[in-house]
Amino acid sequence: MKNTRRLAVSVLVCLSVAAAALTASAAAPIKVYREGTEVVTEASPRFVDGQVMLPLGLAGELFDQHMSYDTKNRILKVENRTGQIAESADGTLSITGMESPNGMWDDLRLHSGSRTAALPGKTLGPNSPYPPEFVSASLTAGAAPDTVVLLTQGYGTGVYVNEAVVYTSDLEPIPLEDGAIAMLKQFRAEFAADGSVGIEAGGVTTQIAADRILTERAQRGERPSFGQVIRYGIEDGRLTATAGVQVGMSEFIGDLTLGYTYKNGVLQAGTAVFTPYDEYR
Repeated sequence: MKNTRRLAVSVLVCLSVAAAALTASAAAPIKVYREGTEVVTEASPRFVDGQVMLPLGLAGELFDQHMSYDTKNRILKVENRTGQIAESADGTLSITGMESPNGMWDDLRLHSGSRTAALPGKTLGPNSPYPPEFVSASLTAGAAPDTVVLLTQGYGTGVYVNEAVVYTSDLEPIPLEDGAIAMLKQFRAEFAADGSVGIEAGGVTTQIAADRILTERAQRGERPSFGQVIRYGIEDGRLTATAGVQVGMSEFIGDLTLGYTYKNGVLQAGTAVFTPYDEYR
């Protein structure tokens, strides 16, 4: 009788331990690996009724699909995240990529006929106001025009962020000197004791009177500056980079611009020029 009771108690203990193990296993976070690399997400998978349940965003990321759920009609939509983003006006060039969960497109490819080249960077997609833009310009003085691809990363009130990637007509990439670094080397700015502003760019100094500055002195910061927001474009057949010079957090007083010249196989940044806006002249 005693042996029977001991056996019963042992079985109950084993069952209790097994149940606790299962509960702990179900409560522990489930790790997700894609091709050997762990995928970290805000919402983890869950183990429910013998099945692993994935959040839609995570499932879309793992299987390269865009997934959305229509709660009203109870419809799960699965759409391909890979596709064409932009095409040149003459149809000779196109860009394909993959849409990220945040709405940006990456894994970009530039296509020209049977040729394809990797396109570094990210861009807004085909349904945005600023999809990738193609510009043809003779930057290297070659037999055929070069192709400048302008990729937009963001936009808003008074803000437009893009970057430029340049290729020859054969889709060979052309190195481009970083515009922000080139500007930093040539830019100096300071406040004078009377509240006026001195901007030096490319060895030329521009003075802006104190009564032109709207920002209160206590809010102006240590000195005028320009951010890392560089806008690239083509002006008169030349690649340019432009950044807004600002006082404080939100008062922009002019543009800092430089042009590029092709030399020794690289598009090199030239002399920076500061141009104050009309209201600051």
